[in-house]
Amino acid sequence: MSEASINDVLIPGIPANSPEESSVFAKRSSAFKSRIERCRQLEKAQEIRDNLLHVASKIAIPAKNLEQNLISYQVLRQVLDSENSEPIVGPFDRDTFGHPKTLLEDFLQQYKTHKHDVAQQDEFPLLIQKIASLAEDLKEHTSTAWCEYIRGLKAQWEVDQRLFSTRSHLDDERKKQSDYIDLVTLFTNKSRSLPKTTEEFEAVLTLHKQLCQQREALKLEVPEDVNIFLKAVVGQGATLEMLTENVRTWLVEEDDLTRYRIKRL
Repeated sequence: MSEASINDVLIPGIPANSPEESSVFAKRSSAFKSRIERCRQLEKAQEIRDNLLHVASKIAIPAKNLEQNLISYQVLRQVLDSENSEPIVGPFDRDTFGHPKTLLEDFLQQYKTHKHDVAQQDEFPLLIQKIASLAEDLKEHTSTAWCEYIRGLKAQWEVDQRLFSTRSHLDDERKKQSDYIDLVTLFTNKSRSLPKTTEEFEAVLTLHKQLCQQREALKLEVPEDVNIFLKAVVGQGATLEMLTENVRTWLVEEDDLTRYRIKRL
């Protein structure tokens, strides 16, 4: 058998395709190429989406902090300190803290050029850094003013609670002291963080007014000789020399004289 005959047996000749078969193949080939192209487009779209989400997530955290600090800053710019009729927090000096708007404009310009690849440009990390820095500076600026304001309020009613011991034996005074301590706790909790709304600020101011009233109800200012006598009583004991006429008068008018006893050592 000749070589040509062997080839014919092993590899049969392929007859020419009919026009109909050629048309079907061409359609299937075209559809397959379209699917491949579609897959490539989807992969590219997924890459673009991931890049944009990355950009958004990088900006979101410092931008959220800046937003929260800006809200408190605006609240404390709207309310006035009753002592001087000035806003509680002073204006935020943009010349000192920079102009992030310029950086934002530079970033937007780069975004128009590079689209989803903008994160690879120098303007992007610089923008993130500036937003974070601005948020921190604004928080410090606002918190400093808020702490000073709170200290001023406390100075109007804050007392040394160790003085309560000289009057705590009286039921009426003990109730006033307990109410005062409860209000102080509420005030401390409410004023610990920056107010986010005017209502939160008003809640702190309301507690301050209640504390001022409660402070007036507390009878802590006593004459010096009375104070010495009372401290001695709660300590090692007071001597008869300490029981002056002024002390006795005060005990009759302001205290309960029957709770005191004279003992010989």
